[in-house]
Amino acid sequence: MTKLQPAFGCEVSRTKERGFTLIELMIAISVLAIGMLGAMSLMLMGMQTNSASKTDTTATVLDQEIIELYSTIKTFPKPGSVTINDCALNGANAHLANLAQSVSPGNGAVLYTTGTAPSTAQVGDVDWSQPAPTLATSTTPGYAMEYQTCSGDIYEVRWNTMDMTPAAPPAGSTGRLTLLTVSARPRSAVTATANGAQNRAVVFAFPVTLRSLLETNQ
Repeated sequence: MTKLQPAFGCEVSRTKERGFTLIELMIAISVLAIGMLGAMSLMLMGMQTNSASKTDTTATVLDQEIIELYSTIKTFPKPGSVTINDCALNGANAHLANLAQSVSPGNGAVLYTTGTAPSTAQVGDVDWSQPAPTLATSTTPGYAMEYQTCSGDIYEVRWNTMDMTPAAPPAGSTGRLTLLTVSARPRSAVTATANGAQNRAVVFAFPVTLRSLLETNQ
């Protein structure tokens, strides 16, 4: 047979085109799936971090609210109470914070001591393993409250007032020193409120604790 020669004396060569085989396609899908799972894990971690930051920020704000409330009282301690209002739209949203105090261990929430403080807490922090002190309501003064935020979440806040005034104050001194310890954390399970808001699925959250030494005049 006569072999055809292309122009300019070059021999024509044929290349075979190949597509993806089934095995190659499965490998590509597996790599893509692994990458997507990694991205989803990062997204979930980011969401959890944002939720924890929101929880800590809200608890810190509530602690500061109690501290500022007591700090504005010029003559403390004294009989009676002062009102704290939350964002509850239904029912009473007032909480009567007790203004009495005493010497160690103070009035209100139980504090950790050197013999009870775990490795995750410090001596003087609020002991959340103990029952809550009397809850402050619209009719009963207390040293704890269930505070509803404007987003509908409910936080439990506990505090302790301890008299730190020296037994023999300096001559001419009429001031009083009070150690105020406040701690807050979200409730782990809350039934839905009337507006549909409720706490997120909080499995565990460290309480946020703040302390302040108040100096007031008598």
